[in-house]
Amino acid sequence: MIDKDDDPIAAFGSIEEGDEPLKSYMDTALFDTLDKQGQIDLLTPVFDRITLAGADFDLKVQDSATGKRYVLLKNEEVVEVFVMDNKLTDNILNAIEENKDDD
Repeated sequence: MIDKDDDPIAAFGSIEEGDEPLKSYMDTALFDTLDKQGQIDLLTPVFDRITLAGADFDLKVQDSATGKRYVLLKNEEVVEVFVMDNKLTDNILNAIEENKDDD
């Protein structure tokens, strides 16, 4: 279990905000099957990787009739669209890896 002081989500906001920056990314319709902490655990490595990847990548969230959609952008162009499930982290990290520029 991550100690509150070691919480990587703090990097995306101030200490006072805690996991507040991730709230808009939470798919509350799925809380029965994938609870808030589970979703935080899936989203945190994604944002860590986007931070490391630099300014090229961004992740936006959109509401749809069937739940949230996570849109991975590179240079403001859509790379791929994802749904919240237990493979979200792997799917997005793989898409970043496949679409990063080789220097």
